Amino acid sequence: MLELIDRWSSRASLWLYRLGVYGGLPALVVLVTVDVLLRYLFNAPLRWSRDANGLLLLVALFGALPHAWDRGYHIRMELVHSRLRGRQRQLANVLSALSGIIVFGALATQSARFVPYMAATWETGEDLMLPLWPFMAFMGVCSLVFVARLLSNPEGEPAEGEAESDWM
Repeated sequence: MLELIDRWSSRASLWLYRLGVYGGLPALVVLVTVDVLLRYLFNAPLRWSRDANGLLLLVALFGALPHAWDRGYHIRMELVHSRLRGRQRQLANVLSALSGIIVFGALATQSARFVPYMAATWETGEDLMLPLWPFMAFMGVCSLVFVARLLSNPEGEPAEGEAESDWM
């Protein structure tokens, strides 16, 4: 069962990474650039750009999160972690993964609970009249994939002999 979770979540992790990095980030860069140009050259800012920027940032960050864990790009207390050896390092990795499972498992659960309500009430941003429930659902899916990656890769580092090109 763990092997099935590993295969599924590994593929989903890469797909989410590509969506966040190749979809969310370029859209965010274009929107910020257009907004800055309109704001400072024509004194005509986009009122809805802050809402859209936040949503695009959410897509970029949450989409890349499971992949960052797998590749060891995450932030940890390197000063402490690099000095740990053997069982201490394994214990630190397991505790990190366990805390991530708890936090992101709770986030996935809350997302699953909020999405139907948000869809029923057609909740939108203040200035951007776009429904927010798809973004909450995306955050929940990313959290679920991240929990699966934490279960199948508690060390948060690439497997031995795994090349960077295997992921890109």
